[in-house]
Amino acid sequence: MVERRDVEAAVEARRELGPEYEDQIVDALAEKIEKRLDERLALQQRPARRHREPDMRVMLGSIALGVPVTAVALSNAHGAGGVVVAIIAWIAIAVANIAYMRF
Repeated sequence: MVERRDVEAAVEARRELGPEYEDQIVDALAEKIEKRLDERLALQQRPARRHREPDMRVMLGSIALGVPVTAVALSNAHGAGGVVVAIIAWIAIAVANIAYMRF
């Protein structure tokens, strides 16, 4: 909340300045307290991160798109090149599904 040194500084200022400045010193200390309370409240009010339930349509749709991508990759680039393109496509699909589930 408010640090001990802030309170000690307010008490010392009261001693040095006298009772005629007491209202200003108390107001300044109360303002610090309110500011810190507002900061804490703002931290507590941040919405909790919601986890999305897995949607089978997204997963099945990405697999349905992955099959023709694999077919095109293997038919256009023969040998190891086609396999590499197909692997990269499936990795991209997996990353997209993981990102969808996390956010």
